[in-house]
Amino acid sequence: MRGQVWYVALFIGLMCLVRFGLSAIGYADPVRLMEQMNMSIDSNIQMPYLVRVWAVRDIVIAVIVIFADRSTVKTLLFACVVIDATDILSAHLSGLAGLFNSSETWSLKLTAIAALIPEAIALALLGIQKTDNQDKKQVKSPETVS
Repeated sequence: MRGQVWYVALFIGLMCLVRFGLSAIGYADPVRLMEQMNMSIDSNIQMPYLVRVWAVRDIVIAVIVIFADRSTVKTLLFACVVIDATDILSAHLSGLAGLFNSSETWSLKLTAIAALIPEAIALALLGIQKTDNQDKKQVKSPETVS
């Protein structure tokens, strides 16, 4: 995230805040997070462990992205988009299989969507920014001047 323009850093920071915030709560008190997401501990006795595994993953991702330099942040954001897209798909398929009821499924999807939106915007802005920089370099290049 280091060295980014303010508006890209804003979206990356928002994504990291969502990831880290939800994950810190999930790691410290997985049962409470499950209750907030309308998930019953009685029907999912293994879920507190899985919530902590997810939490550690997202805490690590957020920290890595925060300390990433300009050359690696785009790759990390792409990985985050893929991770959140697969989380949404997994929640959807789990709901279809009857592992979660409708509200539980939507809670799982929405937590991934909350991180997906700002990271996808940041990734798009980085792509636009790179294209603009390449266009400016081509205009200034002495090879293009006749």
